[in-house]
Amino acid sequence: MTRKQNGYHRDSRRPSRTMRFDHSGSNPGGSYPDPEHPRGQPAIGPHQGHSGRRFVVVAAVVVLLTWGGLYLAFRGWRANYRERVAYGVSHVVSAIEPLRKIAPPGVGARAWADALDKTHAMLTTVVSSNVLDLDEMNQLKAELEKSVAQTLEHPESATSDLARIWNNMADRAEFLFQDSRSPTQLRHARPAILSPRPKKGETSAQAGSPIGKPPP
Repeated sequence: MTRKQNGYHRDSRRPSRTMRFDHSGSNPGGSYPDPEHPRGQPAIGPHQGHSGRRFVVVAAVVVLLTWGGLYLAFRGWRANYRERVAYGVSHVVSAIEPLRKIAPPGVGARAWADALDKTHAMLTTVVSSNVLDLDEMNQLKAELEKSVAQTLEHPESATSDLARIWNNMADRAEFLFQDSRSPTQLRHARPAILSPRPKKGETSAQAGSPIGKPPP
């Protein structure tokens, strides 16, 4: 008596070869594959989820620390800026106030007061623009005080002395006098009683002397 097994006729007295099917050859770990995760796409373990959350937390901490550092730096800069502006307005710009006590010959009191108001506003813009550090502000203060002292001694040179102040400030920061939003394109208009600013290329005699030095 014979039986057919595995496609062959074998003698019933001989044990038949049986074939074993398992997943030991394709899965070294001996475990059956997860039907929800096909071969080639390993399942994400619990430790991988923790790593992702840890990365998000660390990134958020870094962003917060960076933002906090920038905020503190900006607050310190703003405090220093406000201190410089306050110093400039109270100590530098105020240096021209003694000029209100004089009456230049041939200049009306209202016109002279208007010229000083415009000069005060212009100097305030200069010291508030952050283009001058503390040392430069002190230098400007000394220049203004010297020019004012000269004008008080010689009121007849008041308009020319004030014109030199405007010329000097324009040489340092002319862009501060301009304003594209203004119909005249100017933020600070030169007082009408002052002579026009000398053009480039003119001689020193035509351009006038620096602040604090009387013309020859």
